[in-house]
Amino acid sequence: MIKLAGKNSPLHGLSADETQAYDGGLYSIADPSQGETYAAILHRSGSNEVSVEADAPTPLEIQHWSMHSFGAMFAEVRVNVVTLETRVSRFLGSFDCGRILNPKTAASQFRGGIIMGLGLALMEETQWDERKGRIMNPSLAEYHVPVHMDVPQIEVMWTDIPDPHAPMGARGIGEIGITGTGAAIANAIYNACGKRVRDLPITLDKLM
Repeated sequence: MIKLAGKNSPLHGLSADETQAYDGGLYSIADPSQGETYAAILHRSGSNEVSVEADAPTPLEIQHWSMHSFGAMFAEVRVNVVTLETRVSRFLGSFDCGRILNPKTAASQFRGGIIMGLGLALMEETQWDERKGRIMNPSLAEYHVPVHMDVPQIEVMWTDIPDPHAPMGARGIGEIGITGTGAAIANAIYNACGKRVRDLPITLDKLM
């Protein structure tokens, strides 16, 4: 933008390190009155837009240390002895994601991942027509996902120990709630009825 501004701009002679962007324009750090808006710069140059692409460098901490988050998942599952219907009655997730900056959104992210993992474990499965490659359950009428009655009491906790090598001590949560949920439910089903299933989802036919 400084190059585009040209010699007639108040920004002329300033480097990128000497300017700051705010209020829709570029201005001198030393003298905030010295500068102009992006609209003025584009108008003078006769341009309608400026497009720039760049790749951010890898954070220094990632180049030196592993920045992974961790979790431990625990499930209580009940299997009906007659119908073999499986219900998850309780679930606990314990996580180490460094410092938690926003407990409310973090808890929501953890619980959301666990619910997705519950769907992975018990019901979500794409059915393919192997002859034509067509998806046979393309809507939510046939592709089953967890709904309110499928979701048990979910408790989440975290260590909240700041990572000394990360900015603000925080690491990413992402979808870590999914990781391990399927395995915890599969193990709980095995403990409940003695049937070991390693192919998800664990549907009724696999427990017969």
